Amino acid sequence: MTKLRSRLFWVVSWIVLVGVLLACFTYANPASGGSPPWVIQLIVSWLPFIVLIGVWVWYSRSRLRGSSGTNWVDLYEQQVAESRRTNALLERIATALEKPAAG
Repeated sequence: MTKLRSRLFWVVSWIVLVGVLLACFTYANPASGGSPPWVIQLIVSWLPFIVLIGVWVWYSRSRLRGSSGTNWVDLYEQQVAESRRTNALLERIATALEKPAAG
């Protein structure tokens, strides 16, 4: 449910941002054909780069999780724990096999 709310928040935020920019272009652009204010020009020129960086960060963060939803660090720690259990069992087997030979 949280992912749905998070995505809904971003969709609503995007719609509001586009609406605000559209309103700025509509009301700030003079009818006489002059250029829009420098703030609007700055937003229009930098917005695609900011969106591109945002999408890249979002994609990078989403790739940190495996297909099970667990991040890679947790998966690595689980693998290390399983390797330790396997090593302990192998040492017990080796110790059990050595005892009859020594006796």
